[in-house]
Amino acid sequence: MNPQSLLGHCAEVLTQIERSRSTPADALVSHYTRSRKYLGAKERRALSEIVFTTLRTKNTAEHITVSLLEQSHVPLPAPALAALIGATAAVGPQWADFDPNALLDAAANSPTSLTDAFAHLYHARTQAALPDNWPEHLLRLLADLDAADERSTSNLALASCLPPWIVEHLQQQGRTTAAIKELGRALLRPAPVTLRIAPPMVERQAVLESLEREGIAAHPTLYSPDGVVLERRVQLLEHPLYRNGILEVQDEGSQLISFALNPEPEWRILDACAGAGGKTLHIARLQNDRGSIVASDVDPARLQNLRRRLRRHRFRSIQVEMLPRLSPAEQRTLIARFDAVLLDVPCSGTGTLRRAPEIKWRLGPRQLERIIAKQERILHTYAPYVRPGGVLLYATCSILPGENECIIERFLDHHPDFVPDRLAPSFARWGIGLVVESTQWQLQLLPNVHGTDGFFIARLRRR
Repeated sequence: MNPQSLLGHCAEVLTQIERSRSTPADALVSHYTRSRKYLGAKERRALSEIVFTTLRTKNTAEHITVSLLEQSHVPLPAPALAALIGATAAVGPQWADFDPNALLDAAANSPTSLTDAFAHLYHARTQAALPDNWPEHLLRLLADLDAADERSTSNLALASCLPPWIVEHLQQQGRTTAAIKELGRALLRPAPVTLRIAPPMVERQAVLESLEREGIAAHPTLYSPDGVVLERRVQLLEHPLYRNGILEVQDEGSQLISFALNPEPEWRILDACAGAGGKTLHIARLQNDRGSIVASDVDPARLQNLRRRLRRHRFRSIQVEMLPRLSPAEQRTLIARFDAVLLDVPCSGTGTLRRAPEIKWRLGPRQLERIIAKQERILHTYAPYVRPGGVLLYATCSILPGENECIIERFLDHHPDFVPDRLAPSFARWGIGLVVESTQWQLQLLPNVHGTDGFFIARLRRR
């Protein structure tokens, strides 16, 4: 496919994503490419990478493109096309290790000209010409932006490719300018494909050797003893190790949550926000399928997905039940009955921006307030289910302190029967290589620090 046509497809997908407020971008991209059978594998890959790089850098890419075109007195294109131009020609290659020329060359099966492709596409959409030497002008604007005074929230938002309100939220919680910029830049790079070994008795080295025999390059995760990182993407759903329940897709940060829970084999555990059950299955592995786990969620579809996964894994210690549907009398029978309760609460998802960059442009302060209120309700509802001496583990996939440290601080103020419980013994037991302070009981994982998604963990114990 010629590059002008491919970039036109990218602009169409970006417009669809802009108009949607709920459908995940990866689902929209997948539907778009599946419905166009003429797109080959190289074209689908190029489209996906270009679209996601544009989403990751959207505010900055659009800003420098609009600045250039307004200075040049030429018509402004639609926002999707403006962001696409800036992301592909300047921001992505400079800040996100993104090589659009290699993608376009592969899709066209011949050398291509990004400059010519955008010139033709821009003229087709606006009936005007891009200014001379526009790629160089964009790079100069980007360099000026990179050198701008980052004490300004608006400048820092552009330098970190984050919305201003998220930058303000992080600043209010004490994050430094350098830390915010470093975090924002780390979120511009694609996340690795990380897997977890599922059955209790399967060793990681055996899995790595099996993958190597098939020509699939992989290496152990840095911290989790159960994790494997693929060095390139493969058709995992068709691989026997996945189909037979040996491997599950799970970010390393998510894996560390189960290790932080540190379950004993005989414990009775409630996973109250189980979703599709990734952590439920991991806990069962850590217990060697000898404990008793109740997996609950408010979404019946997610629990149905968990039931399907259970058939593949054959764990017998997991009971799937929708606790919110129980009568008040039935719910009271569960008070103080669990050795541990895991609350991986619904959250903003800002820790997963490498995978779902559209989140940062769809989320706003009001939505965050509603999310925080829901998180506090869940904490207050399920904390009483922990027995005296038992563990309450709170987790999110968020980088925002308002969903993390602030919630836990308020919870402890109102629940003196819960106290912080150290993470170090849990990590030491499982051989986790992550260094934590001896008294540390909260942990914020970050892509720029740990290489994981942005997970938060707080471990509490009931007196």
